[in-house]
Amino acid sequence: MKVDVITIGAHPDDCEISMGGTIAKFVSKGYKVLILDLTNGEPTPKGDPEKRLKEAKKAAEILGAYRITLDLKNRFLFDTIEARIKVASIIRNFKPEIIFSHLELDAHPDHIQAFNISYASRFYSKLTKLNFDLFKDFILLNTTNEDLNFKEIETNYYPKKIFRFFSNHLRMNLTPSFVIDISDFIDKKIEACKAYESQFSSFQVEHYIKTFAQYWGLLARTDYAEPFYNHEIFKINSIEVLFD
Repeated sequence: MKVDVITIGAHPDDCEISMGGTIAKFVSKGYKVLILDLTNGEPTPKGDPEKRLKEAKKAAEILGAYRITLDLKNRFLFDTIEARIKVASIIRNFKPEIIFSHLELDAHPDHIQAFNISYASRFYSKLTKLNFDLFKDFILLNTTNEDLNFKEIETNYYPKKIFRFFSNHLRMNLTPSFVIDISDFIDKKIEACKAYESQFSSFQVEHYIKTFAQYWGLLARTDYAEPFYNHEIFKINSIEVLFD
């Protein structure tokens, strides 16, 4: 099965908090989105592995996205060859046009490593004469759909774009490359984040999500928005988008 977008987070809930509205917007337009968690987020002070996986599955279903959770280690996440091959295998198998992952500037070490893994894996995915068989049988801790199995990882593939999302651990005054209007999807984003009831209180989620999205929405002259960062220059084919 091919997807259009893969969002890569270090832990379950990272993608929903950072770009849940954008995921919902993609899905509403008919695009297929796969959320990829590099770890299961355990250990954490609250919850347990089984509960967290159930919460992650529910959140993905609310957004209308697919989900895979890998078996890399929370708190010990590093940009290793093994991690690169695992993520590159998923990129080859599902062939997304676009990848989203963490901004490389972050207070959380796992988030920084998640960016490094994502960026390197995009490159590894296009390499020829690279044996992926060594890591073909790695563990998928969580999947949302039986179609998410590995049928095609030998053919090299290179996603067109990779963007970074801003994380809730970021405490820097950075200017995003662009923001996406999520005004019609703010409630869906909040609902998805509330699925992580072991991690957040209902009030905490709603207050944070709305405040963060309102800030970026205000700067972009809309109600709610999510910020993204891009290093690579990308072209605009349709000049009509400039009138939005």
